[in-house]
Amino acid sequence: MASSEISSWNRRVLPAGAFQFALIAGVTQLKTAANALVLSRFESQALPYLYLLGALMTATLTLLPRGRPDAPTESPGILTGVGGVLALGLAAALSAGQRMPALALYLFADCFSTFVSFRFWGRMASAFDAREARRAFTVLNGFGMGGGIAGGLLVQAFAVRLGTPVVVVSGAVSLLAAGAIYHHLHQTEPAPPQRTRSLQAWFPAWRYLGESPYAQVLAALGIAFAVLSSFVDYLFRLRVEGTLSEDGLAALFGSLQLWIGLFCVAFQLLVAERLLKRMGLLMYLALVPVVLAPLAGATLATGELWPVHLLRLVETAVSYSILPVGIQLLYAAVPDEQREGLRSAVDGLLRKGGVVLAGVLLIGAGRGANGITMAVAVVGLCAALGLLLVRLKPAYLTALGEQVGAHEEEDVELGVDSQKLLVEALGAPTPERVLRAVDMLEQADAPLRQHLAALLAHPHERVQERGVTLALSLEARELAPMLERLVEEGPRRPRDQAVWALARLSPERAERLLPPLLTSSDVGLRCAAIGALMRTQVNSAALESLRELLSKGDHAPVAERREVARLLGRLKDPRFAGPLSLYLEDMDISVRRVALVAVGEGGYVELAPRLLPFLTWREERPAARESLVQLGDAVTPLLELQLNNKAAPLAMRMQLPRVLRGIGTSAALNALLFSNVRDDAGLHFRIGAQLSRLREEQPDHPVDVDRIHEALGRRRDTYRQLVGAFRDVQAALGPQSLLTRAVGDRLDQALELSFFLLGLLHPPQAMRRIHQHLVGSDSRRRAYALELLENLVAVEERELVMEQVEAHHRELPPGAPGRLWRRLAGLVQSEDVVLRACARYVARVNGLDVLPQEGELSDKIVQRMFALEGVSVFSQSDVDDIAAIAEVAREAVFRTGERLYSQGDPGDALYVIVEGAVDAFRNGEHVLRFQAKEAIGEVSLLDGAPRPTDMVAAVDSRVLVIDRRDFLDLLADRPELLTGFFRSVSQQLQSVIDLPARRETGQRLELGVAQQPPVPLEGIGGLPPEGNAPSDV
Repeated sequence: MASSEISSWNRRVLPAGAFQFALIAGVTQLKTAANALVLSRFESQALPYLYLLGALMTATLTLLPRGRPDAPTESPGILTGVGGVLALGLAAALSAGQRMPALALYLFADCFSTFVSFRFWGRMASAFDAREARRAFTVLNGFGMGGGIAGGLLVQAFAVRLGTPVVVVSGAVSLLAAGAIYHHLHQTEPAPPQRTRSLQAWFPAWRYLGESPYAQVLAALGIAFAVLSSFVDYLFRLRVEGTLSEDGLAALFGSLQLWIGLFCVAFQLLVAERLLKRMGLLMYLALVPVVLAPLAGATLATGELWPVHLLRLVETAVSYSILPVGIQLLYAAVPDEQREGLRSAVDGLLRKGGVVLAGVLLIGAGRGANGITMAVAVVGLCAALGLLLVRLKPAYLTALGEQVGAHEEEDVELGVDSQKLLVEALGAPTPERVLRAVDMLEQADAPLRQHLAALLAHPHERVQERGVTLALSLEARELAPMLERLVEEGPRRPRDQAVWALARLSPERAERLLPPLLTSSDVGLRCAAIGALMRTQVNSAALESLRELLSKGDHAPVAERREVARLLGRLKDPRFAGPLSLYLEDMDISVRRVALVAVGEGGYVELAPRLLPFLTWREERPAARESLVQLGDAVTPLLELQLNNKAAPLAMRMQLPRVLRGIGTSAALNALLFSNVRDDAGLHFRIGAQLSRLREEQPDHPVDVDRIHEALGRRRDTYRQLVGAFRDVQAALGPQSLLTRAVGDRLDQALELSFFLLGLLHPPQAMRRIHQHLVGSDSRRRAYALELLENLVAVEERELVMEQVEAHHRELPPGAPGRLWRRLAGLVQSEDVVLRACARYVARVNGLDVLPQEGELSDKIVQRMFALEGVSVFSQSDVDDIAAIAEVAREAVFRTGERLYSQGDPGDALYVIVEGAVDAFRNGEHVLRFQAKEAIGEVSLLDGAPRPTDMVAAVDSRVLVIDRRDFLDLLADRPELLTGFFRSVSQQLQSVIDLPARRETGQRLELGVAQQPPVPLEGIGGLPPEGNAPSDV
């Protein structure tokens, strides 16, 4: 923890702890004295009425309107001081020997402690986030238990020697001291947030309570704990009634408080935090019924007093140690805007309602509430608490998931009114609106058959084509006349589709209408007729017509070759696999794309190996990928073999995880899960990402748990291997160095991969959201994410990832610059190609002679990568993206005054200034100067719009040029590149807005800064002095 964080922690915890110490010391003395006085001056049958009256008084106080947070009536310090004065008055009355002040003291101590504690813990909950609260509440409870010990010691010292009224006076003095301490706390703590009055906050709280299963179980839990505490207290008082005098009872209760305090302090300091971390919050709370039930059973087995003393001691101890921390932590899962109101409703009313319920039950039981029945009731309540905690866990996880945005999305049903609007949209003139309405109706399983005629009659051919497809899938035979009209006079695409549909839905019409089309001059219509007749009936004329078309080969027109290739796919006939393969080699790209689609549509598995090279071709890649997906599980063994084939082109292997995810079968999932353990780091990350998405889409597929645990262990090993190198490289080269970024990216990927893997065993969306918040900047969301992680994930799995989370590499301080040489010596031998290339470049630049290795990135690509180092437009891109960009970039040199491009030119490239500077002119007026490490033309690169300015080299400049088509191809596989783009564009726009306001007359606007010379490494001890570097690494 940083020194500033420690200072902030101490400022919040220590004064609050001192207040809690004095408060609990005072309350302990007052309650002990009140219990002794009531038991000695009244019969035990009066206790249920006191429970009932005390609970009603506390609930009434809770319902009173709340003032402003800074109002005196809201300050725990002032309330505590006033309580001390009232206690002094009651002490005076008790000294006079009156009975009724004993009842007043009992009610005062009960109501006062709840009222003040409620306000105190509310403020503490606002001062700490969900994770800090675990430690803070435990520490504050420890202070409180120390106060309990002090109070118990004072009771023992004063009760027998000086009398019980003196104990009340001592308790009042402790409360006055607590009030004075809180005054200091109030002066140092930040102003609390503005809150609504109690009654106003209660209405949404009750509405939330009625809607939220989590709030309902939490309320039931509060009531059950209150009833349990009342029953244990009543059982104890029944067994000790009449055994001691008033002062003896006070001394006994003081002794109990002493031992309770000692136990609680030891528990808080030595056990509580470890138990919370090891067991989790809900299992921690489950200790209460697990421990109390056997002790209550022991009171049935023997008539001696030690079991009931022990039961009372343990129940009070857990009420002071486990329950306050546990219950307050449960409120962390409640939305911020509902938390205060729900805490008021549950702690202020419903828990006291539990005491009321206990009082009513005891009054109703009368003399039947004896030692045996009360012990049985305690055991039964412990069992009920166990069931409530079991029910609480799924509700708690759901509530935490909502806090981090990982709740499950519910399917929204399409209402009647919405369906009517969509049906009306089917008659819209614009095809986009009609097709969108059809998609939504189809997703909602709404009936579409009665609307097909309107779709077929629509003036736009895209809508007609969709209508034909739906008619075929719904087997709407009644539409055969309309399909026939489309064949005779419709537009090309719906006409050809109607030929296929007519042959299926109305064979007799097809028999009459289609044969003449086998000699049609329209090749699309001819191919449709051939396919329709061959698919529905054995037609030698159709086969002969197809053979005639195939015989033309590559001499046929391009349009004819496309139609024939498409026809072969729709025929799905193994006899035509050979002819279709020829179209995969066609010189025309459009024919190749159609042929690729045809392979998948026709199920030509034997042609699958021919598709793999196309995964590396930019234009053909989408079609090849989709075709392999359509071939399905039949090609999974082939894809798995190539995925693990390190001799195959990496660019092709990079596409295979996406294909396997598209196939989506259990075999495809296992092919990804059981891929090479040692392989390219970028490929590993892609495999993990696609595994996570496949699991989300197909949650019922079984997974090998042991394999996942092994993979999690490897990610932890990666962290341990690289975290030291990251810190030392960062210290020596700075956080923006490409080598620092490369090592950091691998650590980022290792952590994200760990959560991808956890998503195979737990809800993938929840794991992704947890990861996002753990690496995010919002500390409260991070606390919620950690809490959700601890409750969702098993201990064994949590141990495999928590090292990366708790000691996140970007939160660790920089290492030692002097260890850079040793780190480089290890990194240049890495199996990670990109990481090794970055390390070897840094080593060479600084005089180390590094021998080349097989599979190295070319020197030009590595130089371009380092030229892109520090470019804002790629600042959010990982090192694999930088390497991919460097591969498609080309270098260009512009002399002073030479144009990069002119205003109005098409936006067909992005320019990154490596060295030099470039001036922007608009209509002849100077607008801006771009320096080295700045990018030019980002927006035009995305939308292709004409250039808005002239760009002229201000000095001799070297730039990297990235063509628009190459970049858009990268975006198709790496959408995260857009993050850097949008951030860079916003920064440049802000610069354009701000700079004119700061410019003096005649001053030139400049964006970026002049390039700085590289920092030599010799001065930081990172490398051996010149001449001493080894010739080989």
